[in-house]
Amino acid sequence: MMFVKALNMAFFSSMCSATGITLPERKRFVDIVCDEADGRMLTGVNVAQPTLEESLELLAHAENAGCTHAFVSFPSKLRPESEHEVYNYYRQITDSTNLGIVLYGFNSPAMQSFHPSGYPSNIFDKLANIQNVIAMKLTQPVNPTVALELCERLGDRLLIGPACFDLVPLLARHYNIQWSGQWIVEAVQSPENQYAVEFMRCINDRRFDEAVKIYWKLEPAYRLVHEIQAPLLVKGGHPWAHMRYFQWCVGGNGGLSRDTKHTKEQVAILDAAERRKILDTYRRIGIEPVGGPEEEFIVGRANYAKGIRCKDLTDFPLYA
Repeated sequence: MMFVKALNMAFFSSMCSATGITLPERKRFVDIVCDEADGRMLTGVNVAQPTLEESLELLAHAENAGCTHAFVSFPSKLRPESEHEVYNYYRQITDSTNLGIVLYGFNSPAMQSFHPSGYPSNIFDKLANIQNVIAMKLTQPVNPTVALELCERLGDRLLIGPACFDLVPLLARHYNIQWSGQWIVEAVQSPENQYAVEFMRCINDRRFDEAVKIYWKLEPAYRLVHEIQAPLLVKGGHPWAHMRYFQWCVGGNGGLSRDTKHTKEQVAILDAAERRKILDTYRRIGIEPVGGPEEEFIVGRANYAKGIRCKDLTDFPLYA
């Protein structure tokens, strides 16, 4: 179901990433995704494990399973004392694999001693010279000056993929912006209304006026994502339940994740008001959400079709 939906939405790549699962489960997850992709999509893996040893173990498994690239970031709980320490961490990962490496450009409090923005641009600059370091996801929220600096320093060697759609038309006029990914892109499009895909197609064709027109069609939905997610990202969290609800609304499986073990400041509760806001915003941009009972979202569309039900719809930590 996941890959049929993704292909219908014109995605070219997918990343294996999940919360609240064990390392053996992550390996099995990678196996299933690679098997489902079957060469129809590029398949990446998020190797941001708690320890370097676990990251290397998952990376090796992903390469053997058939992944094409890996998403890599420096562990948020570590507090490095030097740029060399951070660079050496990345080198151990890049040197252990033939997979393409996608760096994660985000505001890391641990990196503010190396750059005021929390984006270690000097380290990224050195990493960009490594043969299998191929791209960087530039996440939201990002200071426009930081985005400009990273594109200026890295854009000739890495494929920069901004998740911040509001900056894409500006950056693409001066730098080689080809992709955007690894965010809740389902929140701004559906298989029938592929706004994000058409937006990026116009960007790649340098039809900027058309791209801007599409941007304003999807802007209310993009703004909602930003409002929900931005405060959590700077605290090391994500709106996990919301992400699954967005996907379910446009035909995905849905279902809630396990307890993420994050603090209250790092999570967002998907209550009835939040669900109504999401549904109303879809309709505002011309997308009619896929219908279904709330219970189907809770247990997941595939499980619901098998007859699996949930007796208590409120007995979940991120749902009310």
